[in-house]
Amino acid sequence: MWWDAQNLNKPRRDKSGKRWNFRVWHGFSEGQHMERVFFWDDTREVCGVVLISPGIHVRRLHDLIQKLVADPALRAKHQTELRFPLERYYSE
Repeated sequence: MWWDAQNLNKPRRDKSGKRWNFRVWHGFSEGQHMERVFFWDDTREVCGVVLISPGIHVRRLHDLIQKLVADPALRAKHQTELRFPLERYYSE
């Protein structure tokens, strides 16, 4: 299910002014509970997903999102091509 509360979807800007978008999904996949943080810039040139352990506190999700905004190396580590709209392709 998509996590629509607690400002996790709110776009954020990096130091250069580039806008980053986020979407958090949590649920069961392949028999395991997991959470995913999807990210992309407005042009969708840089996209990716971070797979994280279940049950992470929302504060740690916000911290991870801020790190993704600030750290190009972290984004590059988790960069992957995404299909849009996310809700259609990544709900399961």
